[in-house]
Amino acid sequence: MKKYAAKWRNAGLLLLFMAGLLVFGETRMVSADTTTYKVTYANAKGSSTGNYRKWSKTVNAGEQVQLPKISRKGYEAKWVTTINGKKYKYSPGQKVTINRNTKFCLNLYKIYTVRYYTANGKKEYKKLRQTVSSGGRVKLPAGSSNATYQFMGWSTKTGGAVAYKSGKYIRVKNNIKLYSVFKKVSGAVLCRNNGKIWKTVSASGTAKFPEVAMTNGDMCLGWSRTKGKSTLSASDFKAGDIIPSGNRSYYMVVYRGSMDKTPSSITTASSYDSIYFVGDSRMVDTKLALGGLVPSNVQFVAKGQQGLSWFKRTGYKDLLRAVSKRSRTARKAVVVNLGVNDLGNADAYVTYMQTIAKNLKRYNCKMYYLSVNPVNTAMIKKAGAGNRTQAQVDAFNTKIYRSLCRGKNKSFTYINTCTNLLKKGWISNRHNAGIYDGLHYSNATYLKIFDYCMKTLNRG
Repeated sequence: MKKYAAKWRNAGLLLLFMAGLLVFGETRMVSADTTTYKVTYANAKGSSTGNYRKWSKTVNAGEQVQLPKISRKGYEAKWVTTINGKKYKYSPGQKVTINRNTKFCLNLYKIYTVRYYTANGKKEYKKLRQTVSSGGRVKLPAGSSNATYQFMGWSTKTGGAVAYKSGKYIRVKNNIKLYSVFKKVSGAVLCRNNGKIWKTVSASGTAKFPEVAMTNGDMCLGWSRTKGKSTLSASDFKAGDIIPSGNRSYYMVVYRGSMDKTPSSITTASSYDSIYFVGDSRMVDTKLALGGLVPSNVQFVAKGQQGLSWFKRTGYKDLLRAVSKRSRTARKAVVVNLGVNDLGNADAYVTYMQTIAKNLKRYNCKMYYLSVNPVNTAMIKKAGAGNRTQAQVDAFNTKIYRSLCRGKNKSFTYINTCTNLLKKGWISNRHNAGIYDGLHYSNATYLKIFDYCMKTLNRG
């Protein structure tokens, strides 16, 4: 009986609760407040009639709307809206997220054509034709040069002077016709590696092949009569060589950055118990490029931006201290690579190096002079790193070789990596960080120089 009484009691409470709801109000569902915005459309003057009115709608905040697809022959259509005083343009059919009341006005921009013709206007270069909406800009293309005629730019009339250079941007407000302007080539034609004309120079018998400041990680080694070469041969020309007289084409010899591979393994010099590399920033960078691959018997005595004065003041003392710690009977090699920071001081180098070589031989040291390696003056100037030239490097190396490394009583053995790099290729890309200064090398080039040195040391 108690069980049934409890059930009736609960039912009574439920009926009482429902009655309370009837008295005090109905049950209500709780929902989030939704903000809505109006999206309206109009013509360029801001008037909304016809289809513009039909397209208008109200949407929730954050909702995307697809702008009506509109096309007009000969025009580029854009839906334009202004937000906080700034105009935004959208293409018909584009989806736009709405977060405020927005009015889109349809603007039609006339499409114009830019055509390019031969100098006499009789033939159009159809592949160069460009179209652009009114007020837009186009970048003017380059015409095709050859060994006889060099493209100079574009004229606004047949047979006219150059009005625009290729690469220039012009704003277009109507249909435009432009005419090519060429100059007859007189002298040598200097071409890029792919055959495109770079510049023309007077082949008077005194003009010299220039250096090239490449900015993409490649290196121009010199010039050839053959297109597409990547290494120099005996018949090719280095920068600074005299350009032969007469009208002829020459092509850049370009060693690609992608060709600059590190040695598969670093050679160790087992002929010596200890090897000491002496140098400037190039030797500092060599140590950095080696990283954990520095052979256990190799030590560096080097400091950036230094030359003979540093070596006299500090470097030689550090070297002598390191050498004297080893037994006199231990086989030692000293490789000196100084000079790029004071190329005009070769005579002083010769005098001092002869002196220290005699002293170091008492410690059982065999002396090697590593050539000052290549520079690219055009790249150095572009990077603001001074004005060193390959001609100065060559003169310095010649003085060192003839005075220290030749004859029965020579003080040093010469390691000529400079000639090897000039022919086979080198890259200026310091720390592989895109620093193309024409003075410091890529890690791969440093490792190739080091490996070449170690192989030379093994030959004794």
